[in-house]
Parts: sequence; structure tokens; C-alpha cells
Amino acid sequence: MMYAVCSGICPVATANLLQVQKALGEKVGKDVHMCSITLLPENDSRAVLNEYAKAHGIQPGWLFLTGAKADIELLRRKLGFAFLDQVADADKSQHTGMVRIGNEPLNRWSMTPTLGKPMTIAQSILSIEGKGTRLAA
Repeated sequence: MMYAVCSGICPVATANLLQVQKALGEKVGKDVHMCSITLLPENDSRAVLNEYAKAHGIQPGWLFLTGAKADIELLRRKLGFAFLDQVADADKSQHTGMVRIGNEPLNRWSMTPTLGKPMTIAQSILSIEGKGTRLAA
């Protein structure tokens, strides 16, 4: 979860996750799908998100998504990106800095810090892929 005008964690997290995308190589877009979903769909149109991705050097296979505010809010809560404190939850600048990793067919889910070591994040992704793939150190 992110938004294009974030001056906090989002740009740093995007740069870190770009390293994850590079570590995963050709798997991204085939076996692994990376998606960043805006918290502010009223500001982040497809064009704005495309420019954000371009400005950050995002490679093919990583999608930046927007949609109806109610749908994004439901998805945010279902994926575990909501705070119990309603005041903190209403402040979209207070997003969690976590990556949700999921393999829906195997019902395997985890989270890892967005600012973790890129190779650690990449290996976390592969660990729930279900194929036993390991990255070379």
C-alpha cells in the first residue's frame, strides 16, 4: 500500500522493492506478481501511478494499481494494513511499511518489512511460492 505524493516511506520502500524485483529477475510477471496499491485513489489515477513507476525505474511485471475508494479500503483491511486505533487508521500518512506476501492457491501468507534486506524479502517471497526455489547469495 502506497501513494504517489508520499514524502515518507514510499519512495524509499519503492527503491528497496526495486532491488527485490531485480533479485527475482524473470520470475516477476510470471511466477511472482508485484503489486503496489494506492491508498489515495482520489489523487492517484492510472496516469499518475504510471509516472511514479517510470520515475522510480520500475521494470515490467510490477503493477501500480488504483480503483474505487471503497474497494481499496476493503482490500486494505482484508490484507491486514489497517490500524486498530481509528485515529491512526484515518491518517493515510501512517501506513505500515510492510509487504504482504501471498500464495492464494496454497493459502500461504506472510508479511515482511518493506525496508528489509532485498535478498531477504525476495527469499521470503520464494519461500511461499511452493516450488522450493532459492536465490544465489
